[in-house]
Amino acid sequence: MRLVLLGPPGAGKGTQGRALAAIYGVPHIATGDIVRDHIARRTEFGCRIEAAIAAGNFVADADILYWTGVRLAEPDAADGYILDGFPRDLAQAEAWKQALDFVIDLEIAEEALVERLSGRLVCPVCDTVYNTTQHPPKQPGLCDNEGAALVRRPDDEPNAVRHRLDVYRTRTSPLKAYYETRGLLRCVDAFGSPEAVTERIQRALAN
Repeated sequence: MRLVLLGPPGAGKGTQGRALAAIYGVPHIATGDIVRDHIARRTEFGCRIEAAIAAGNFVADADILYWTGVRLAEPDAADGYILDGFPRDLAQAEAWKQALDFVIDLEIAEEALVERLSGRLVCPVCDTVYNTTQHPPKQPGLCDNEGAALVRRPDDEPNAVRHRLDVYRTRTSPLKAYYETRGLLRCVDAFGSPEAVTERIQRALAN
């Protein structure tokens, strides 16, 4: 299974990517995780792009193509993968030559996205994602698994969220038509429980 997940910030690509990876036995590869790992480790690349990410901007195409290629070359991705957050735009899609089986576009109203993202909190230790309204921790502000204080990512601040959505509309939305003309696109309603959305994706992949 070689699958790309499209959808605006907050559509649930990470949640669905992890669920599908478990179902199909392939790795979930999120470019956002790759970037955040570099920032956390203070690599040369991470230090260079940290401010841009905090402002809600994308990483340069050349950088993300290189680091995604490095990850896909690892042995666990030899038989397939669930890609989350890549490609970001037409230039990346055209520069990336690997064959795909499907592209899933997760569709959801913008108002719901702003609410989801502005309420999202993340454990800095285990990366578990919570939401203050939809999936709150058992103890406010603390991770259920680690007990660590939860944090809001800089790019989840409301102003950054709206900027990310503007960038998505401009740069990433054209990918829907690009993949539709190639017969790869499946559109899925991303509103509702994660389990319900996973079932919709599986039905779309079976058709």
